[in-house]
Amino acid sequence: METDPAVNDVAANRLTANEGAANEDAVRDTVPAAGVLGPGRFYEADYKNPLTSANKAGRVAWGIVSSTLFRWSPVPCFGWRRFLLRLFGARLAATARVYPTTRIWAPWNLVMEDDACLGPDVHCLNVATVTVGPEATVSFGTVLCAASHDIHSADRRLIAGPIRLERGAFLFAEAFVCMDVTIGEGAVVAARAFVCRSVGAYDVVAGNPAQVVARRQVAPPPG
Repeated sequence: METDPAVNDVAANRLTANEGAANEDAVRDTVPAAGVLGPGRFYEADYKNPLTSANKAGRVAWGIVSSTLFRWSPVPCFGWRRFLLRLFGARLAATARVYPTTRIWAPWNLVMEDDACLGPDVHCLNVATVTVGPEATVSFGTVLCAASHDIHSADRRLIAGPIRLERGAFLFAEAFVCMDVTIGEGAVVAARAFVCRSVGAYDVVAGNPAQVVARRQVAPPPG
């Protein structure tokens, strides 16, 4: 007796589906269930903020100043904003430029050298030291994130590492730079790039994660 081909197809599809379900079950068995670290909750320990009371108090005071005297200042008043930042421990060259909408987490962890620039809407989350070298530019909306959380720790502990931009580095709009990263001399980070590893001198990087796409050649000015 011949078997209907349609019946064979249905049986084959059912067998394939059963095999797929068995594979999914095998994979699921290797993944810890939610709450395995403690009854009724995913994390075994509560998050503990390791920052000192002095750090917290300093950031409260800076928050008041930065949201008023700093943020309300006219754009050309770079000297005024340098003065305010220095009151809170920032180390800034006389020609460093910070825009009024720049957000700085801890001025005492900020170093800016000659002609360094933090542009509008830059978010400098400098839990660790952020150094902006001479003539380095950080364009609007960029995030310099010198901290993270240990995702393998039940208490999600805060971790931090420095960020350094070397001479002439250029970060274009809305780039994201992670902790423990150095952007080399003359390097360029393209708009919206995600940088989680250090960038070599004169490299041009783009993408997520950022990859080298070109080498920068700085030509002398015309004329």
